[in-house]
Amino acid sequence: MTTQEAAVESQEAAVESLISWWQLAGVEDWCAHQPVNWLEAPPAAPKLAPRVKPALAPAHAPQPGNAPAPGHTPAATPAPPFPATLEALHERLRRTDDLPGTHYGQMRALPHGELQAPLMIISDCPDEDDLASGTILSGSTGTLLRNMLSAIGIDVAACYRASLSVTRPPSGRLPVGDLPQLADLMRSHIAFAAPDNLLILGTAASEALVAQPIAGARAHLHEFNHDGGRKALVATYHPRTLLRRPHCKRPAWDDLQLLLKEGTW
Repeated sequence: MTTQEAAVESQEAAVESLISWWQLAGVEDWCAHQPVNWLEAPPAAPKLAPRVKPALAPAHAPQPGNAPAPGHTPAATPAPPFPATLEALHERLRRTDDLPGTHYGQMRALPHGELQAPLMIISDCPDEDDLASGTILSGSTGTLLRNMLSAIGIDVAACYRASLSVTRPPSGRLPVGDLPQLADLMRSHIAFAAPDNLLILGTAASEALVAQPIAGARAHLHEFNHDGGRKALVATYHPRTLLRRPHCKRPAWDDLQLLLKEGTW
C-alpha cells in the first residue's frame, strides 16, 4: 500500500468514526433541505407588550370585620391528648382514628391482658391472622410464641400483649417517620399496663423503643425507664421472622433464656 492510499484509508476511517458518533448521539439526517448560513446573526426576538395578570381574590377571602391582625398566624388545631387511663386508651384504640397507629386500615387487632402482668409483649403491627381474630399475636405467629414461652415456663395467657399499631399498613411495614409518635403512645401504654418485664418483637418495635435495629438490640438486657419505674427489657426476633428463617430460632431461644435469667419474676 502506497503512502497516498494509506492516507486515504485513514481519512475514511476518521469520517466513519465521526458519523458513528453522531448516530449514537441521535442525529438521523446529514443535511437540511435549505442551506443554512451559520455565520448569520440570529433574528431579534419580537418585543411583546407586558401582560398584566388580573388580581384574583383568595379562595377564602376574609370578610369585613373578621380579617386577622397583621402578622397574626392562625394556630393549628392541636392533636387530641393521649388517654389518661388504660381503659380510656383501649376505648380510643377500638373506636377512633385519632391516635397513632389507628389509621392504616379499617380492621383492627387490639391489645389485651391484665394490669401488672409479669410480662408485656410488644409487636409492631397486626398480621393478617390478627386482623381476622381482632387480637394481636394470634394465628401461626401466636402459636409459635406461645410454644416458645411455654418452654421457659411462661404462660402467654398471663401476659399483656400489645402492638405499636392496631391497624396494618398495606405494605405490612410501619412507616419509619411514624415510629416516634407510635413510641410515645406505647410509652404511655406501658405505664398504664405496669408490667414487670418487657419483651420486644421485631425491628420496628426495637427501633421505636430501644433506638436500635433488632440485630444490635437483641442478646442484651435493657432497662426501660419511665414514670412508673424501670423495667427489664429484652428484644428478639418476631415470630413471623422465625417462621421464615428457622435458623433464627436458636438466637431467639437464647434471648428468652436471658429474659428468664435477668428479668423480675
